[in-house]
Amino acid sequence: MDELPLAGITVLDLSRQLPGPLGTMMLADFGADVIKVEDTKAGDNFRSTAPQQNGVATRHLMLNRNKRGLAIDLKSAAGREVFLKLAAKSNVVFEQFRPGVVKRLGIDYEAISAVNPKIVYCSLSGFGQSGPLRDMVAHDPNYLSVSGVLSLLGRKGREPAMTGPQLADITAAHMVTIGILMALRKAEATGVGDYIDISLFDSAFSLAVTAMSTYLGSGKAPARGEERHNGKYPWSDIYQTSDGGYITISAIEEHFYANLCRALGRDDWLPLQYADDAKQEEIRAGIKAIFLTRTRDEWFAELKDKDLCISPVLSIEEAANSEQVRARGNIVSHRHPVAGDTRLLTTPVRMANTKTPIRMGAPALGEHTADILESLGYSAAQIKELSASGAVLVPARP
Repeated sequence: MDELPLAGITVLDLSRQLPGPLGTMMLADFGADVIKVEDTKAGDNFRSTAPQQNGVATRHLMLNRNKRGLAIDLKSAAGREVFLKLAAKSNVVFEQFRPGVVKRLGIDYEAISAVNPKIVYCSLSGFGQSGPLRDMVAHDPNYLSVSGVLSLLGRKGREPAMTGPQLADITAAHMVTIGILMALRKAEATGVGDYIDISLFDSAFSLAVTAMSTYLGSGKAPARGEERHNGKYPWSDIYQTSDGGYITISAIEEHFYANLCRALGRDDWLPLQYADDAKQEEIRAGIKAIFLTRTRDEWFAELKDKDLCISPVLSIEEAANSEQVRARGNIVSHRHPVAGDTRLLTTPVRMANTKTPIRMGAPALGEHTADILESLGYSAAQIKELSASGAVLVPARP
């Protein structure tokens, strides 16, 4: 197998739960040596979530493949020394603590760059390292709320709607990956690293790009159901079918709208794409009645090749087992040494000449601590002493 594009890059990953581990997993998939740094007690709390396979949480399996595991006590002087020695030889440090924590631990950007000027140091936090909300606790719905995004979700005239996927978290994960790659390019070119400040709030705020362009350009902010892609017009909406399923249409462009009208046998709607609100509601009622005459899958089979932007609303189970997912290879099988046979999502980034296999499964807590310490020059006796002191966790080798 050809060398992966990020081979030779070492990333110290201090993150946990969803956004950080997802971002660093993408780096690991493309060859970076991502070392998952955890505490010596319980580690990432996603390790304890349900469901589990043979005692291993499937969320941990999904987010931490292709990584090595190091368990150290960063509050101890010996543990901090291990981390600084490792950071001196690494390319990236990524942390997801609350602002100020790494400073108190003595592993902030200033401390790391003092031993490694080329280091790329990325911090991911809720509201960033500055601003009046810097120290406020929050989760994904909170970031979407205060960024304005949640106000756009849901039906016109009704309450805002909660999301299923964690939009702020997942967007931030992508920003982490992109930011680190850009800073690595700079470090390679200049010999000097950089500090990256990424927040879940900023990531959520960036999702409002179309609504924000409307507001900044006109002075009028759109609300729920007031943009053409989110239900303002009947030709971009969700409709129930005779079997209780749902069909989505998004015939925004004029030619797609024309194709929709003709496919539904309503040529009289052709000149009415942007007619007044009353006429739009007449069209909506007409489309609603038409889609209630057949099942979801019958409508999709009838209209999918008519060039009008239609799709069935699939459940997660249906999507996972769809022909599209099988054809694209979005889910792959992997045998984990403890969990056994697992199925994991593949990376969405596809390169024609680069394969990204799952080289190793998600690590047990501290699984590679001994190996990493050995690579830093620690002797077997020193490793045993560090383990006995609680500064590191060295699990028994199988």
